[in-house]
Amino acid sequence: MEPKSSSRVRGMLAAMMFLEYAVWGSWTPILGETISQRLNATGAEIGAVYGVLWLACILTPFIGGQLVDRYMPSQVFMGIAAAVCTFSAWMMAHQNTIGTPFSGGLLTWMWVWSLAFAPTLGITNSIVFYHVSKNGENEAKQERDFSIIRTAGTVGWALAGWALTVYLLQKPTLEKGVWRPFEELQFAAILGAALTVVCFLLPNTPPSKERKDPWAFTKSFTLFRTVPGFATFMLISFFVSTEFQFFYTLSAPLLHDAGEPDAWIPAVKSISQFAEIISLAVFLPIALRRFGMRKTLVIGTLAWPLRYFVFAAYKFVGLPLLIASLMFHGIGYAFVFITSYIYIDRVAPKDIRGSAQSLMTLVTLGIGNYLGTIFSGWLKDHYTTAIVDPHNPLKMIPGPVDWTHVFVFPALLTTLCGLAFWLTFKEPPSEPVPPANDEMKPLVEAVP
Repeated sequence: MEPKSSSRVRGMLAAMMFLEYAVWGSWTPILGETISQRLNATGAEIGAVYGVLWLACILTPFIGGQLVDRYMPSQVFMGIAAAVCTFSAWMMAHQNTIGTPFSGGLLTWMWVWSLAFAPTLGITNSIVFYHVSKNGENEAKQERDFSIIRTAGTVGWALAGWALTVYLLQKPTLEKGVWRPFEELQFAAILGAALTVVCFLLPNTPPSKERKDPWAFTKSFTLFRTVPGFATFMLISFFVSTEFQFFYTLSAPLLHDAGEPDAWIPAVKSISQFAEIISLAVFLPIALRRFGMRKTLVIGTLAWPLRYFVFAAYKFVGLPLLIASLMFHGIGYAFVFITSYIYIDRVAPKDIRGSAQSLMTLVTLGIGNYLGTIFSGWLKDHYTTAIVDPHNPLKMIPGPVDWTHVFVFPALLTTLCGLAFWLTFKEPPSEPVPPANDEMKPLVEAVP
């Protein structure tokens, strides 16, 4: 029987994950459509707003990883970051212009929010791995525990979407171009306040005592030369992450054009999270145990082109099948990204695991997602027909979008990435060999 203290720790870790992803999921599925309707935002402007978080994932994760690996308890860093996110989300909710990063408006406060939130994406993972590994359980049990706790994050994302839909259904529908505060960002601020409290109540997660050198973030780059196949894995992960933004930024406008009422879009998109919950809690542990990481990554990667081909054919398949295809996102996310987090924890030495997770954040959520966001916004604009603004006959605004051409590209890209994982991914050893003489030696020859 599990000790009460252990159950309490897992409960607190699950609460952290729940709120971490509820904060993020409260605005991400719908904000693109909201600013399109209330601020007449173009595809490029939507891409710029969403791209801020990914730029922040390039700039700040290593700062956070360095702090928690060397100087500061992880839960303290998380609490401070969550407090900053709370304030900036509330400020974002009350901006009536897109603005620029340094002149006010939505973009300015999105920068503040993102710089604080970006490091927490990797640090939450390292906190969970730290505590599930304290009892000396085998890797299979640790990975299963992480998968279950991480499922709470997906539940948080999904429930945030449903709660927002219930609230929006009570609000009157606005004409295009009419502004009111952004409800999703107000909700993000409320959830952020709850996350702040939970983080400061988390069990202590101290910096590593195994300090081989003071600069953990620079040491994480040595994984490229010491872990067989690591560089190839990160390269494919980069390309996979670029397609991620076609779903995040463009699926809400697609659903709107397909006939789904805007108030229902957050709830409808939560189908992805419910599929992810089942995948995390049931299928991922089975897949890792029976198939290994390589086949699990391939299955997850190929779930995404199935979704995008349906997106591209939405006029022919109809709204019900379009909505049903959203579940492939959940399967893909669970099998690809969660497996990747487990892989990073497996191959990184203990004293740099926070920074190693931050390296993954940099390559995928940072560089990959940012470029994907900008490209998806550009592609949407390229296939958008301009129309006359009904409120101002002298002004042109975005009109119909040729979604078929927009979504064929990510469908083909993810298919190629699945093939690349199959041909190149190397299974990691069961346990990383500790570094010797302050130099990380190649771990072992991995099974191809």
